[in-house]
Amino acid sequence: MKKSWKVVFWLLALALIGYTLSIVPLDDVGDTLGSLKPIQIALLVLLNAAIISLFALRWWVLLRTQGYRVPFRAAIRYRLVAFGVSYFTPGPQFGGEPLQVYFLHHNHAIPTTDAVASLSLDKLLELLSNFTFLAFGVIMITSRGLLNFAENIFLSVVVLALATLPWLYLMGLTQNIKPFSKLARGSARKFPKSVRFATAVQHSETQMSDFCRRHPVKIMGLMLLSGVVWAALVFEYWLMLYFLGTQLNLWHTLVFITAARLAFLAPLPGGLGSLEISQVLAAQTLGLSTSLGVSIGLLIRLRDISFGLLGLLWGGIRMGMPIRHS
Repeated sequence: MKKSWKVVFWLLALALIGYTLSIVPLDDVGDTLGSLKPIQIALLVLLNAAIISLFALRWWVLLRTQGYRVPFRAAIRYRLVAFGVSYFTPGPQFGGEPLQVYFLHHNHAIPTTDAVASLSLDKLLELLSNFTFLAFGVIMITSRGLLNFAENIFLSVVVLALATLPWLYLMGLTQNIKPFSKLARGSARKFPKSVRFATAVQHSETQMSDFCRRHPVKIMGLMLLSGVVWAALVFEYWLMLYFLGTQLNLWHTLVFITAARLAFLAPLPGGLGSLEISQVLAAQTLGLSTSLGVSIGLLIRLRDISFGLLGLLWGGIRMGMPIRHS
């Protein structure tokens, strides 16, 4: 069954790519991408490296607050490895988190449950900021008439629900409400073999709740940091479009970013196919050339593949090295 679904996903991705290429003049795409200068590419690489560092900073602060002094450079590397695995894994950008836990446990002697707690809280803050931004993007686009709300009410409701759930969970943790612990206890009663797993879940979620209740100011600071990350992502997107010869305002840039974020929710590795078609549709919505949509999609694809492969390469090398505790 799993193999059948994988085949379906790959066929869907190839179909989307084929359709995108069929409606776009490839010569125009080549001319648009060919207009990029080496200095512009270098600036985009440096900016994206800075953004990855900001993502790692949030997790690093959580670990430091827990009392674990993991080097910041190591946190960046672990984050990059996880990105590489998640990017090439079918699904909405998950899959590399177990490697982050592995590196913390084996390279820094951090208990697995503590590592899971730090990573889970980091992911919660990431989901909270991602879905909140996505909801904001959908609201702004529909309110400005760039998207018909009545025709896309299902999409709007789903996005708003996705944005609400992380907030509810975070507020629950601050009130010592631990829903996953409750589920784990119920599972352990029905399936005795899962007792060890259930205990680990309860321990990790308890640590998350304790952290939120003891460090509310730090949680707010990390949420602000997530806002800075998104500001940097918006600027990076605007800069890519500018380098490709199109200067858009904030709201029009949001159309491209929101479309890309929705595409990455598709159960396809790296949003393969869905990203490209989403950018073409965004360009058409704004009355721009479809070649611009494909060009920005390919530029994002090349960027993510490069950083993803770098993460996988580093992870493969690291897995083969002897363990060193710090």
